[in-house]
Amino acid sequence: MVSLFTENVSAKSRHRGNYCSGFCFSQPGRPVEAKHGTFVGCIAQDLGLELAELAPRLFRLCGRSAECSIHLEVIVDRPLQVFHVDVEVKDINDNPPLVSTYKNYYSLVLDSALDRETVSAYELVVTARDGGSPSLWATASVSVEVADVNDNAPAFAQPEYTVLVKENNPPGCHIFTVSAQDADAQENALVSYSLVERRVGDRALSSYVSVHAESGKVYALQPLDHEELELLQFQVSARDAGVPPLGSNVTLQVFVLDENDNAPALLTPRAGSAGGTVSELVPRSAGAGHVVAKVRAVDADSGYNAWLSYELQPAAVGARIPFRVGLYTGEISTTRTLDEIDAPRHRLLVLVKDHGEPALTATATVLVSLLESGQAPKATSRALAGDVGSEAALVDVNMYLIIAICAVSSLLVLTLLLYTALRCSAPPTEGACAQATAKPLRRPQEARWRPGGLLHWKSSGP
Repeated sequence: MVSLFTENVSAKSRHRGNYCSGFCFSQPGRPVEAKHGTFVGCIAQDLGLELAELAPRLFRLCGRSAECSIHLEVIVDRPLQVFHVDVEVKDINDNPPLVSTYKNYYSLVLDSALDRETVSAYELVVTARDGGSPSLWATASVSVEVADVNDNAPAFAQPEYTVLVKENNPPGCHIFTVSAQDADAQENALVSYSLVERRVGDRALSSYVSVHAESGKVYALQPLDHEELELLQFQVSARDAGVPPLGSNVTLQVFVLDENDNAPALLTPRAGSAGGTVSELVPRSAGAGHVVAKVRAVDADSGYNAWLSYELQPAAVGARIPFRVGLYTGEISTTRTLDEIDAPRHRLLVLVKDHGEPALTATATVLVSLLESGQAPKATSRALAGDVGSEAALVDVNMYLIIAICAVSSLLVLTLLLYTALRCSAPPTEGACAQATAKPLRRPQEARWRPGGLLHWKSSGP
């Protein structure tokens, strides 16, 4: 057996199985890359055969391959000789490592949890390096896409919104839009909106507002009235389409702004006054600044729309009126001392106006009658009597009842006393007195009461 040892076999020759032309000899420790057709060695010389007799003797090679060695049989005829040749293949570092083959599997292991919302995909380059000298390597690119799960609820930009809406809005007007963002993907990020139902007074919230499920637009379903509802507070819910669905809520505070839609309303100072007309009596002796009357009014609006002012309108152009009205108090007072030339009656028109835009007004009529000095107390007494009203009448009735009861009781007592005195002063009869003096008292007597209030003594024996 002859053994041939090589220091290098090319990968191309080895995989093709061309073992006769893939051998080369070189100096120990100095491997050389062998190409196809490179001279490896002279087997005939190593076997001691003459080159001239190789062809007549049908020189041929019969080989068997293995991964790390080559087995050859050299056969020559005439005479038949068989030589066994073992060629050992020694590896050198001439091939880069393979990243993945059918025999080897490589796994990517997570070092920490993945978050698709932070990094949705990874581009990896895997390098396999051998330990030879010089070191060789190979690389492979790996794309990792992180799949989404429903782990994020829809989020609003802020937890609460303030909305300002003017009253008397048209039904169905758009007042606000809510928006929530979901960091997930696809169906997990599909957000729908709905109202969190509750009662507003004795009515349902859905009778006032509604929200579009997809766009998040909030609509007012009916005209809002500031005098009825100044603040409408409710919540809108946002939910995604994931499994299980996640959601969050946002609070909306809708302030209904006031508009000047209410005119001033006059307050009647006393019963019997109607149509905004008031009658007042003023003595002619009243001096300047004497308060004649006061006009009162209220406005159902708020702010500047409810701020009232009072103006005195002249009844005729150029008329000389000795009265004025306070701009914000509504008090009607005299501007000077009244004299004889002033008319006995004055009709004053007081204009009550708010500060809205446009301004709304109301008119009060005050009838002022001037009285002489002697008539003033009577007028004052009548005014006081009118102020007492039903309470004074009730007190008078009670007083009359008490006096009547006392009088009847006194009359009854007096009658009883008089009757008793008359009965006691009447003289006794003659028979009775004679018997009482003629007969001495022998036995005990008992006193019996007779009608009329007198005592009658009767003997208890015969």
